[in-house]
Amino acid sequence: VQHAAALSSGTAAIHLALRLLGVGPGDLVFCSTLTFAASANPIIYQNAEPVFIDSDDESWNMSPNALQKAFDWAIKQNKLPKAVIVVNLYGQSADMDALIGICKKYSVPIIEDAAESLGAKYKGKSSGTFGDLGIYSFNGNKIITTSGGGMLVSDNKDYIEKARFLAT
Repeated sequence: VQHAAALSSGTAAIHLALRLLGVGPGDLVFCSTLTFAASANPIIYQNAEPVFIDSDDESWNMSPNALQKAFDWAIKQNKLPKAVIVVNLYGQSADMDALIGICKKYSVPIIEDAAESLGAKYKGKSSGTFGDLGIYSFNGNKIITTSGGGMLVSDNKDYIEKARFLAT
């Protein structure tokens, strides 16, 4: 990833990612069901509405089939989500090819929560580097820790520069 901003926590990174994507009151944000509350809480901070997407039977990460069903539902509601938060659990990545394909079809950005998968690879590429924005956590219970802190990453330089500004 080309750009990164060190932050106080992984939760702060998700919160800033949502701000950068313009998520606000009344917006929908799709989020993995099996996750820690910190993946979903920032959606509420933005007064947006979380829509939880069920897990895949094998990886326990977001199910591409469930994500497609959620998009089908959202289209019927005439309200697409502003973002999708994909959480990679237990040191493994979700099926990013399928998830990215679905999100691209609807032009909805992905925030990849790699707080629990730092160091994991998916098809040779690091977890946290597939989404429009990726997040890492260095909390005491994570794979690599500094006792606290987080990181927001993106290949979009403008996102990271604005995140640094907002964080100060």
